[in-house]
Amino acid sequence: MCDSYKRIRVQPEYYSLSFYDASVGGFHAEKNGKFGIIDQNAIQIMPFISEGKPITIIGEDYIVFDGFDFYNYSRKTKERMNRLVPNPFPPIQDRGFVQKGNVQYDDQLKRTSLDDEDLQMIEPFDNDNYQISYKKNCLEIASGKELIGIYVPKLKKIFKDTPEMAYVDVQPYNGKLYILTTDPSGLFGMVDEDLHDIYPIKYTSITLMNGTNTVILSEPDPANPDQLIFKTILPNNKILEGEFYPGAQILRNGYPFQLYYKMINGQKNYAGEDGTLYFEG
Repeated sequence: MCDSYKRIRVQPEYYSLSFYDASVGGFHAEKNGKFGIIDQNAIQIMPFISEGKPITIIGEDYIVFDGFDFYNYSRKTKERMNRLVPNPFPPIQDRGFVQKGNVQYDDQLKRTSLDDEDLQMIEPFDNDNYQISYKKNCLEIASGKELIGIYVPKLKKIFKDTPEMAYVDVQPYNGKLYILTTDPSGLFGMVDEDLHDIYPIKYTSITLMNGTNTVILSEPDPANPDQLIFKTILPNNKILEGEFYPGAQILRNGYPFQLYYKMINGQKNYAGEDGTLYFEG
């Protein structure tokens, strides 16, 4: 994987990498037939111990397959606990992979995903003059090297590019879909399905972490163009400086209290849901 400046963040040493999975706070990576979980800097969140199946989370535990059975692993200590009670369905179903038997498929649209109304909508572009690429939540339409726009099946809408702005992708968040935009600057913004501005075009990345109700933004550092400034928006609209991911949930004064973490020099530094920083250093 690389960042928006094409700098390598994760070296090409894995047999497979999933999409970002917010439920585990990282990417499912496969090495030597075993799966683990890494973050965007290839720092290991969960070791490579699951035989042939990605690690998922049920309740408060990681679920790991040892080649014969599924076992619960502690999210805090990473230690193996009890055997998972058998389930008639595979317990692996994350954002990065879709399980079909023993085969993994990228979770992206296909022509068979489209209904009659979708096919009618894209009919003007379904010929030799255009190319249609299937993505996770939309279809990208191009003519030669020129991008035309995107079609979003769930919205039954085509978003056509203009000389000033292009529509490049779709992200789900809290039951709604949001459209990623860009312009000749190469930076990104976001609009809703009615084209109302959500974020202006000034960010190098916009990540809506569906399921955890957090948003991670990055933008160029004015003082150092080679560096990025990250900020994380929590569900209560508190803003944390840096790239934070959901961590453990603890009790404070008898009530659930969510912790978030970011990695500094290989160590987790925490912040609370109220924005308080812990173990910063």
